[in-house]
Amino acid sequence: MIVKHLVASLVLGSASMFAWCDDPVPEIPAADVERLLAAIKPQQGESPWREIAWLTNVTEARRKASAENKPLVIFTAADGSPLSRT
Repeated sequence: MIVKHLVASLVLGSASMFAWCDDPVPEIPAADVERLLAAIKPQQGESPWREIAWLTNVTEARRKASAENKPLVIFTAADGSPLSRT
């Protein structure tokens, strides 16, 4: 078992050496920066969940849902922190 892990580590290590590249990353021309930023940002309507005024306080969310007679959606992550506050 240990030998298999050692061999796998050596193979992956060797493969990563061949993947190394000395070519520099090309500069992005200043004239293209704004166009590229606009292209990679989410477009209107592309991610409708981003347009919702989400609440991060559960007590406040419960009060609002109750007052508006709406369901409450609670999202959590595996580490219990949906807002990446670990």
